[in-house]
Amino acid sequence: MIHVGKRALGAILLLVLLMGVFASGCLSGKGNPAANTTTSQLPTSQKSSIPSTTSESITETATTTPHTSTTPTTSSSPTTTTVTTTATTTTPSQSHRENYTVIYLSGSSGSCPAGKVPVTFVYEPKNKTVKRVSLRGTFNSWGQWYMRKTINGTWVLKTCLKPGTYQYKFYIDGRWVEDMSAVDPTADGYVDDGYGGKNALKVVKGESFLSVEHDPSDPTYLSVADNRTVVRFKAAPGVIESAVLVTSVGNFTMEKQVWWSSGEIWRAEAPVEPFTYHFVVKANGSGFAIFNSSDSKLFSFDGVDNFPQVSWVSRSVGYQIFPDRFYNGNRSNDVLALDHDELVLNQVNPGKPILSNWSDPITPPHCCHQYFGGDIAGITQKLDYLQSIGVTLIYLNPIFLSGSAHGYDPYSYYEIDPKFGTEEELKTFLNEAHKRGIKVIFDFVPDHTGIGHPAFLDVWRKGNQSPYWDWYFIKEWPFRLGDGSAYEGWWGIGSLPKLNTANPEVKEHLINATLKWLDFGFDGFRVDVPNDLVNADEFFRELRGRVKEEHPNAYMVGEIWTLSPEWVRGDRFDSLMNYALGRDILLPYAGGTLNGKTALDMLGRYYASYGENVVAMGFNLVDSHDTSRALTDLGGGKLGEKPKPEAVQRLKLLSALLYTLPGMPVTFQGDECGFLGDKSHYDEQRYPLQWDECNQSLVQHYRALSELRKSLPALTSSKIKFYTVKEGVVSFFRGHDDEVLVIANNRENATMMELPQGTWEEFWPGSRKFSGEIEVPPISLLVLVKGK
Repeated sequence: MIHVGKRALGAILLLVLLMGVFASGCLSGKGNPAANTTTSQLPTSQKSSIPSTTSESITETATTTPHTSTTPTTSSSPTTTTVTTTATTTTPSQSHRENYTVIYLSGSSGSCPAGKVPVTFVYEPKNKTVKRVSLRGTFNSWGQWYMRKTINGTWVLKTCLKPGTYQYKFYIDGRWVEDMSAVDPTADGYVDDGYGGKNALKVVKGESFLSVEHDPSDPTYLSVADNRTVVRFKAAPGVIESAVLVTSVGNFTMEKQVWWSSGEIWRAEAPVEPFTYHFVVKANGSGFAIFNSSDSKLFSFDGVDNFPQVSWVSRSVGYQIFPDRFYNGNRSNDVLALDHDELVLNQVNPGKPILSNWSDPITPPHCCHQYFGGDIAGITQKLDYLQSIGVTLIYLNPIFLSGSAHGYDPYSYYEIDPKFGTEEELKTFLNEAHKRGIKVIFDFVPDHTGIGHPAFLDVWRKGNQSPYWDWYFIKEWPFRLGDGSAYEGWWGIGSLPKLNTANPEVKEHLINATLKWLDFGFDGFRVDVPNDLVNADEFFRELRGRVKEEHPNAYMVGEIWTLSPEWVRGDRFDSLMNYALGRDILLPYAGGTLNGKTALDMLGRYYASYGENVVAMGFNLVDSHDTSRALTDLGGGKLGEKPKPEAVQRLKLLSALLYTLPGMPVTFQGDECGFLGDKSHYDEQRYPLQWDECNQSLVQHYRALSELRKSLPALTSSKIKFYTVKEGVVSFFRGHDDEVLVIANNRENATMMELPQGTWEEFWPGSRKFSGEIEVPPISLLVLVKGK
C-alpha cells in the first residue's frame, strides 16, 4: 500500500484537473468555433495560446470565510489558505516555465470570494407587524435585496462586500425608513439623506487582493447577444495586463472593454454552445488562473439562452407619443373626455375639466385635466411622417379608459378611452403601422387605478360587502372619493387608489389585460412605476413568464429611473427606461457640464452594470412626458421662446450620441421639431405639438441619424468598447470588430485627438480620410469607419 499525504493528494487532483482541461482543447486551440458557425454568427475574439510548461508551478489561494447568502455584498478581508503544488503538464507549443496563482471566485460551501468579506444586516421590528423588508443602499444602486425573516422575528441579510463605506436604508412594507438611527443601532454611523431623514453607514474593513468578479448566472457577466456568447469579468482598475478566456471549445483573447475610476470590464466572445471555462490573467507581472471554486473548479455554460434578446429592438428607432397632445384626427370624440374626468367624481378636490382648442394657452389643470383632442386617428394620419424620419417603434402613453389627459389613473384595463377613439380605429392604426414596419407598445399601469374604476366604486358603495374589498387597501369606510387618508394611494394621492397586486384575482385581472392587448396586435408594453407594487418581484416574474410563453418577441420595459440591473436579469424586464443613461450622463455631457473623463467614467459604470443582451435592448431616452424637454434642459428656453442656437447645436450632439450608442434611441414627440417645455410650469412639455412651427432643419438632422443607423450595422450591434478621452472629447468603438469609431466633443473649441492605427474614413457628417490624428470640431460628433 502506498501512503499519500494530503498535500501530495492535492497536487495529484490538481494535475488531473489541468490535464483534463488541456486534453479538451483548452491549450491547443482545438474546437475553433469558426469551424461550426456561419459568418454572421462568428465571434471575433482571437484564439489564444495559454502559456504553459512541462513543469508548471501553481499557487492556490482559496477563501475560507463562511458565508451562506447568494446575494452580492461588500466588506472586510477574507482569511486565506495558501497551498503550493506542482502539476506536470505537457503542451507542444510551450517549452518555458511560468508560475500561476490559482484564485477561486467562490470559496467552499458558499464563502465569500477573494476581495470580499461577509457582512450581516439585521432589522429588529420589536412589536411591529411587518410583512416584507428589503435592504437598499449604495452597494446595490439603491435597488432591493429582500431580507429573510428568522424564527425569532428578526429580519436578516448576509452578503459579501468589498472593503469600503456604504450608505443604506431598510425598505419596510413598501415604505422607506425615514430615520435609520431609530431602527438600526448596529450601524457604524448615520448621515443626512437629503430629504430630512438619515441613512445608516456600514464600514467594511479589509484589503482587496486581485479583485475579480464573475457570476455565470448574471447576464452582466454571461449573456447571449447578437448570436454570440459574451463572457465578461469585472476587475480592479489598472491591475490586469492581459486576459484569456480558456474554454473547452477553444481559447479567446479578452479585451478591456469599458472602465471607470474604481473598476474595469474584460470581455470575450465565444460560440453559442455548451462549454466549460476559466480565466488566465497577467497582473502586475504575474500569472493567475481564475476558477469557480475549490468544490467545482470550472465555470460552465450549458449553451441555452435563458434570457433571449428581443432582436428587433436594437435595430429600431423609437418615438414616444402622448396621445391627447400629438394630433387631432377626429374632432367628434373631443367632448367625450369630459363626462368621466376624475374631477367630476372627486368629492375632496372637485373641479371642472377643460376642453381647449389646439393652440389655446396653458391653464393650471394643463397637466391632467385640460384636453386638446389628440387621438388615435390623428396618430394614424401622421404615420407617413413618422416613417419618413425613420421611426420603427411607437411608445404610446396610456390610451385606456381613465379620468385624466395622461391616463395614469385607469378606470378599465380592457377598454379604449372614447376620447381617443374606438377599438376599430385602434386596429386600423396598428395595421397601418405594421404595414410601414413600425411596431407599437402600450403603457400598462398595474400599481393603482383611478377612483372611477368599477371595482373601487363598488368598494366605495358597499364597503366590506363588496367582492372587491380586498383589491385595495382600505383604512376606513365609509369614505369620500379622493380622500387619500381613508385608503392607500400611490404616494398618498387620493385619486390613485393602490391595488393589492398580491391578491390572485387582481393579478389575474391585470395579467390577462396585457395578454389581451398583445393578442390584439401590440408588440410589447411599458410598465408604470413597477417598483411601487406591493409584491413587485413576484408579480413581474409571473407576468414575464405568462407573456413570454405566448408572445416571446414581446418587448417588456420597466419605468425605473436609476441604475438598477436587478430588474433585467431575465426574470422581469427586457429593458428599463434608461434615464440613468440619457438624463444622468448624456444630457449633462451634451450640455457641457461634464468633461470627457467624467462622462466616460459614468458610462463605464453604466455599461459594466448591464448584460450585453440588455444593452442591445436598451430603451434609451433623454426626456419624456415626465421631464422638461431636452432642448429646454440644454438652455434653449421655455415654451413660446425662440431656441438659442447653441442649445440647438447641443441638442444635435445629444441626439447623435443617443443614435450611436447600443440600444434603441427614443425621441419624445416634438423634440425633432425643436419644441421647448419646462416641466415646472404646469408640465408645459406636454403642450400640443404646433406642427406649423416645426424646425425642418432639425427634423432633417433626426432623419439623417436614422439613415446613419441603417447604413452602419455596427451602430445597431450589441457591442461598445471605449477608446479614449481628452478634454471634452469622448470616443468609443462600435461593432464586433471595432470597425466604427465615434468621437464626440462638448467643448466650444476644437480638440486634436490621436487616432487608432490605420486609415479612418469619415462616414458622418462628412467624407474625409484621416490617419494619425484628427481635429474634432466644437460641439460635434463624428462617425469614422476603419479603412480597408
